[in-house]
Amino acid sequence: MENNYIITVVGKQTVDGESDKIEVITEGDIRETGDKLVITYPEYPEDDPQKKTDTTVTLDGGILSIERKGEMSSHLILEQGKRHECLYQTPMGQMFIGIFTDSINGDIGENGGEITAAYQLDFNRVVVSYNEFYISVKAK
Repeated sequence: MENNYIITVVGKQTVDGESDKIEVITEGDIRETGDKLVITYPEYPEDDPQKKTDTTVTLDGGILSIERKGEMSSHLILEQGKRHECLYQTPMGQMFIGIFTDSINGDIGENGGEITAAYQLDFNRVVVSYNEFYISVKAK
């Protein structure tokens, strides 16, 4: 990974009317192969910068995949108007969550751009949170 881009990721989660927002700014890379666009970047927690999570965001047609590898691994699949079951790993163990995607929008290529998505998370088909995902990629 050459880290030729500045990646800004903003995640917003709303649970029981209470919202929480997390923002990550890091360096990463982007590559395009046909219709598939792949963004890769590392994340380091503020409380323990030694623990690295490698994140890969793939936009392939209308499907957005977010795969995180590290202590808190997950692989989320977002497809507008569809529900997918995804594996989410925590230090306490693995669990399956449902993801129903309300919208995905992207204006992005090898020169950078933005992707946004809005989706609902559920456990046992009971919605537990509404989420928004925003990623911006800019050449350094």
